[in-house]
Amino acid sequence: MKRGRPSTTGINDAVAIAKKRGCVMRVTYSSDSVCDFFIRTVTHVTFVRLIRIEKIIAPASEIEHKYREIIAELRLFPQSLQIKRELWVYNKYGTYRFFRLTDDGLEESQQSGEPAKNGEPEPDAKPEGGNNKETPATPPS
Repeated sequence: MKRGRPSTTGINDAVAIAKKRGCVMRVTYSSDSVCDFFIRTVTHVTFVRLIRIEKIIAPASEIEHKYREIIAELRLFPQSLQIKRELWVYNKYGTYRFFRLTDDGLEESQQSGEPAKNGEPEPDAKPEGGNNKETPATPPS
């Protein structure tokens, strides 16, 4: 699944989002990297893996299936009250979705890391001052 180096713009925008949650420490990129950065707060550490995807509106189950190898690597970090694991996905327009890894699968969360309200993420999760391109309109289904 790992093809080439990570997108610098995507990681820089994600780090800007993460800095709102705590101290961000980037991981030096290598083909063995399990996470891209981690967020340290007084109460816990969150390990974050960032993936650029084409279909940002895909259901969590589809994202989990397509990126199961990456998610399995991220699950190598033990989960506890002090350790959290998250998968952040974004598209070329700079729209982000955030998922917390649980023992049962992926749980969508807000940009702040809190669980999504009523199962819905925050609308238009984009970094401040980041990519300002608009996502093209999607035809109704």
